Amino acid sequence: MYDQQWQPYTPVSSAPPIYQQPSHPQHAALAVTLRYSPLAMLLGLFTPVLTVDGQPVRAGWKRPIVLPVAPGRHHVHVHVPYLLPRRIGKADLDVVVLPGQTAALEYRAPMIAYMRGALGAPPQKYPGMIATIVLLALVVLMAFCAVGNAIVAASAETRTVPAWTPTPARTIPKLPSLPSQPALPSQPALPSQPALPSQPALKEGAAVRNVAGATFEASEKTATMRFSGWPFAFRTPASWGCLGAKVELTGAKAYICIDESDPSGEKRVGVMLRSCAPPCGEQAAARLTKDWFSATPKAAGNATNFLDSSGTGKYEMELDHFFAGKWQVAVAATAPEKQRAEVQKIANDILTQTS
Repeated sequence: MYDQQWQPYTPVSSAPPIYQQPSHPQHAALAVTLRYSPLAMLLGLFTPVLTVDGQPVRAGWKRPIVLPVAPGRHHVHVHVPYLLPRRIGKADLDVVVLPGQTAALEYRAPMIAYMRGALGAPPQKYPGMIATIVLLALVVLMAFCAVGNAIVAASAETRTVPAWTPTPARTIPKLPSLPSQPALPSQPALPSQPALPSQPALKEGAAVRNVAGATFEASEKTATMRFSGWPFAFRTPASWGCLGAKVELTGAKAYICIDESDPSGEKRVGVMLRSCAPPCGEQAAARLTKDWFSATPKAAGNATNFLDSSGTGKYEMELDHFFAGKWQVAVAATAPEKQRAEVQKIANDILTQTS
């Protein structure tokens, strides 16, 4: 909480502020600058969320946001929208602004996704910076050791071997032959080891399920996503790729898939898998479904629940499905309204491959 008197704020960035400073002596303003570390450059793909007294304010990174407000106490909240988890770097602050003055605030997003952001009078520090530097140092050290081992191994393989000259042969006296040994009893064969599980394969000829929107056509170029240990594979458009992710649900394994040809990163599909202890009854399934959805979903038949929404040019989808009597697969997707067909195709293909 900040109760001291604030000095008038003067923007230092060359970029213009989103709002102008108050000119009337009885007016006041908040000047908020939102920053992320260059080491966390992926955060630049996401637009931060800024609210003052519960009202959203158009925000962006690095340039000051000057918002005229009434003199008095105001509550400021900042977070960065994400996919898994949905929000990172939450920060809240109560600020007292005196008449005719501008309260300067700075928000810094955390270096680690599950830490809170820093919000207060500038300058602020990036939360998790020390841990990130230690991790980077360990990675550099491991890379250095790997390069050193490779150099040593290469030099060992290429060093010169001295020439060897055989000595003249000499006659060895003949030794008496030893009596033959009795044959040993045959040993029983060891049992064969079970084969390790291979990566999952697509179910060819599976009946297409369509919970919403478009599905893949036979002529489309696609990429097949196979995750080790998962009981199914699924398709994405050819330009998409997936990375491992973490979701705050017990026993869950998750991946985030994005369109690698789209630098905006606005098209994202998160897929999560976790077990439902057999027999996976209605009560257990309902509990797992409630953990996943942000609002009450609608049933889509055959152990499937679904929810989607669109507005202000953005499309969002949530889906879960229970299969094989012991698995829950769930999807959270977002895309621009005009490009929602891509994420719908991925979600429908996941549902088809698990039905």
